[in-house]
Amino acid sequence: MDEDKVYEFLDLYRNPEQFGKPKDFDVEEEGFSESCGDNFTVYLKFDGDSIRDVHFEGSGCIISTVSISKLCSALRGRRRSSVPKMGIDDVKKLLGVKTISMSRARCATVGLDAIKLAVEKTGDE
Repeated sequence: MDEDKVYEFLDLYRNPEQFGKPKDFDVEEEGFSESCGDNFTVYLKFDGDSIRDVHFEGSGCIISTVSISKLCSALRGRRRSSVPKMGIDDVKKLLGVKTISMSRARCATVGLDAIKLAVEKTGDE
C-alpha cells in the first residue's frame, strides 16, 4: 500500500465520515466481530427504495472503521435492493485496494454485514 493511502486511512480512522447517531433514522442494526472485537451500530434512513442516509457509531480497528465509513458515504442515494448483492470485492473497491488478507476480511465486512441486516429488517419495498 502506498504512503498516501496509509495517510488517507489514518485520517479517516481518526475522523470517520458519517460517524454518530442521527436524530432521525428508520432502522438500526449492530455488527460485531468476535475475532477482534469490532463493534458498530448502523443507522439507516430511507426514502422509498433509496437509502437517504447512513450513519454509524462504535469502535474497531482501522480496517473496519475505514470500511464502514466509506460504505456509509457510498450508499447514500443507492437503492436498498443493491445492498444484499454487495460483498468483499465491493469493499475492496471502495477502499482502493486489490487484496485484503483472510485474517482481515471480517474486519472489512463487519459494517457491510450490519448494513445488510438493517436493509433486510425493512423488507424490500
